[in-house]
Amino acid sequence: MRALFLGGFAASVAPRILAKVKTPLATEILADERDAARLVPLLADADIVVGHIWRAAFPAAPRMRLLQSVAAGLDQVDLAAVPKGVTLCNVFGHESAIAEYVIMTMLVLTHRLFDTVRTFRAGSWSAHQPAGGSPHGEMLGRTVGILGYGRIGREVAKRAVGFGCKVIAANRSLIADPAPAEEVFPLAELDRMLPQCDALVIAAGLAPETRGLIDAHRLALMKPTALLVNIARAAIVDEEALYAALRDGRLAGAALDVWWQTWSGAHPDVRPSRFPFHELPSALMTPHCSGFTEGTADRRWSAVAG
Repeated sequence: MRALFLGGFAASVAPRILAKVKTPLATEILADERDAARLVPLLADADIVVGHIWRAAFPAAPRMRLLQSVAAGLDQVDLAAVPKGVTLCNVFGHESAIAEYVIMTMLVLTHRLFDTVRTFRAGSWSAHQPAGGSPHGEMLGRTVGILGYGRIGREVAKRAVGFGCKVIAANRSLIADPAPAEEVFPLAELDRMLPQCDALVIAAGLAPETRGLIDAHRLALMKPTALLVNIARAAIVDEEALYAALRDGRLAGAALDVWWQTWSGAHPDVRPSRFPFHELPSALMTPHCSGFTEGTADRRWSAVAG
């Protein structure tokens, strides 16, 4: 059995995966999938390809039986180009880490933590009650709406309930057992859910039904005191509409871990959006790292090693 680790990310994690493999396995590593001179013979001999990229332009892989992604999303896999008879698998294990991130960011935004720390470090007691400070919020009693009630959505729900929140959700398919959510709306009734939300957590997959789903109309349905947390895919939210809502104070805050423009080796300094979210104090920004923990890595590479 011969495995090919294909692409920069797969090449970087290959040692950790191979350390967990218990059966003999011949391996090759190709970090640059654009290296056609090496790619042709390596794919010709590979029984297993480990990597999150597959393109129609790739050369033939007649022996391949398994395409094992090293990511949860399959955005960079051309599904129509995967050879017939090849099993395509992805990885999970990031649900707990992302759910913790969601709760953390909601706490930070609700308690205005960054503003308080910044002003106090600068010497101001303005957040102190006797100094005239105004009270900040808390999560107890808030309604958290979750768009996409799958693995991540349910983990968020468990933790939100632990903070005394009411949880409701919207999902593309029917949910037989919605607990701990009190109600799961069909996607067609999302407009009925949004006005109830003190926080909207986007945890849905990107599909034709969800692309651009949270647009200017739906953002306007939300309370001006509401928060939005997106750990799914940026394209689910209208970029300009979200920026305008935050800029104009029509939405209290947003935590964004996914972006409309993303890092690449060719463009390492690219801004994550066409709009200056980084100038908005109500925007908490992170570079798609919410699930990037040691625990996630260990669970994923154990699953790949199988």
